[in-house]
Amino acid sequence: MSVEIKETSATQRTITVTIPKADLDAPFEKKVAQYKKEVALKGFRKGQVPKNMILKQFGNSIHHEVVDEMVNKTLSEELKKAEIMPVGQMKIEDFKDDENGISFTAIAEVDPKIDIKGYADLGITVPATAVHEEEVQAEYNRLLQMWSKDEHVDRAAAKGDVVVGNYIEVVIDGEKQELPENREFRSLLGESASPGFDEGLTGAKAGDTKEINFKYPDDHKDDRYRGKTAQFKVEVTDVRAIVPPTMDEEFFKQIGVKDEAELKANLSESLVNQKEAAAKDKAVNEAIDKIIEMNPFDVPQARVYDLIRWSINRNVQDEKDAVEPTEEQLKTLSPEAVREIKKHRILEFVATAEKIRPTQAAVDARLQQMADAYHIDFESLKGHFRQSGKINQLRDELRVQMAADFIVGIRPAAEEAK
Repeated sequence: MSVEIKETSATQRTITVTIPKADLDAPFEKKVAQYKKEVALKGFRKGQVPKNMILKQFGNSIHHEVVDEMVNKTLSEELKKAEIMPVGQMKIEDFKDDENGISFTAIAEVDPKIDIKGYADLGITVPATAVHEEEVQAEYNRLLQMWSKDEHVDRAAAKGDVVVGNYIEVVIDGEKQELPENREFRSLLGESASPGFDEGLTGAKAGDTKEINFKYPDDHKDDRYRGKTAQFKVEVTDVRAIVPPTMDEEFFKQIGVKDEAELKANLSESLVNQKEAAAKDKAVNEAIDKIIEMNPFDVPQARVYDLIRWSINRNVQDEKDAVEPTEEQLKTLSPEAVREIKKHRILEFVATAEKIRPTQAAVDARLQQMADAYHIDFESLKGHFRQSGKINQLRDELRVQMAADFIVGIRPAAEEAK
C-alpha cells in the first residue's frame, strides 16, 4: 500500500492512496468466512453453505464491504498519523477498483494554523458613554405608552389619538390598489410613517368619510412607496384617546418597583448598560476588522457552508425539516460567515495565547444574571447547568468574551485569570 499526502493549499490536504489486490485478499477471505458462518441457504444448514455458493451469491457485496472498510480504515489511520483533522466531509475523487486493487484521492479541508500578531496594542478602546435625563424621560414615556389603554371619545380626532377606520379606496401614483381582506386600520396620529395620512385624519369624527391626498416621504420605511402620491378614501369608525396608567402603588407593584424614583433609576441603569454594550461591541468589531487586515488567513469552505446552513435552520425544531443553502444564499451570506469564523478563531487564539480562563466567580455572576432575568433559583439553575454539561459551554462563552475585552484594552479580568 502506498499513501501520499500533499498540502495543496492552506485549507486543503490531498491524500492519494493505492491499495494492491494482495492487501485486499486477507480481509476478503475473512469476510467470506464470516458470511459462511452466518448465512443459511435453502438446502444447507447455517454454517454449511459451500464457499463457491457464498461467492456466487454474495461475492460482489462482500468485495464492496471490504473495499469500504479498507478505505475508511486507511484514511482514518493516515489522517491520525499526519495529525490532520478534516472539517466537513471528505471528497473522494478518481476512484478505481480493478484487478490490480483500488486507488483513490481524498480531499480533506482543514483549519489553517494561524499566528495572530499585533492584537495586544491596537489602539482601539471602548469610549465612555453617558445617559442624559431626556433619554431616561423618553424611555419612561415609552413605557407609559406601552401600559396605556385607549378609550372611546366623542369628539374630533387630535394628535395623540387613535383613529380607527376602514379603507374604501386606495390609489398610489394613479394606480388603484387591491384592498386587503381585512380593511380596518388603526392610526396613532403623530406617530405614523406617513405624516400626510395623519394630517388628513386630524379633526375627523366617528362616522365621517374622508378623502386624503398626500405624498409619501422620500425616506419611507417601505421603499415601494417612497416619494409616491397617494389618494385614500376611508370611513372613520372610532376615535380613541390614549389614557396613561394611574401612577399608584398597585401599578408600581405590577411592574416590580416600589415607586417612580426606582422606576426611573432602573430605566437609567438599563440605558447605561445598553449604551456600554453597544460601545463595546462597536470597538470589538473595529478591533477584529483591524486584526483580520493585519493577519490574513483562509477559511475552509466547509466551515462557511456549515455556518450558513446553521443560520438558515436555527429555528427548525426537527432536523428532517432542515434545508440546504441555495447557491444565492451561499453567495449572499458567505462574506459575513467568513468574517464570523475569522472572528471566532482570532478570539480563540487570543484566549489561548494569553491563558485567559474565567474564574468561578465570573461563572457564578453570569449564572446569577440569568437566574435574575428568568426568575429562577440560582442554586437550581447552577445544578442544572452542571448536570447537563452546559456549564462548560458557558465557560467557553465567557472565555471568548474575555478575549474580546482583552483586544480593546479591558484587561483586569483577563490578567487575574492567568
